[in-house]
Amino acid sequence: MSRNTQHLMLFCTAVVLFVTACLYGQQNVKILSAALNDRVQTTAGMEGRLTTTLRTTNPYQYNGAEVLHTVRQMTGTGIPVEVDGTSYVIDPLVSKTATIPVQLDATYRPEFIRNETGELLKIVFWKEASVN
Repeated sequence: MSRNTQHLMLFCTAVVLFVTACLYGQQNVKILSAALNDRVQTTAGMEGRLTTTLRTTNPYQYNGAEVLHTVRQMTGTGIPVEVDGTSYVIDPLVSKTATIPVQLDATYRPEFIRNETGELLKIVFWKEASVN
């Protein structure tokens, strides 16, 4: 077989494989689209029997647990976190028993201090007075 014939056969095989892959991908998109449309119709047909369990607080108020979580999450980022004017850095790998004097049922107002480019410099939490 000549060299040109071999190249022609390889090119034709590549074209056939490419077209087959494109058709297979198109078929997969159709199947996924049909499944998504079916899921949307099923969810819409539930008529409010679906309820969410995730509740978020007011974005301008954090509870004590959210403050503790934020302080632990910001450890190692280089961004200082202050609670009522006192700066805290807790590394759970160094000290697992380190605590922050935060009341879990109290509400805290966050202040996000940024520079002129919008980069976060510091997070400050201030305890709000309870209204009874």
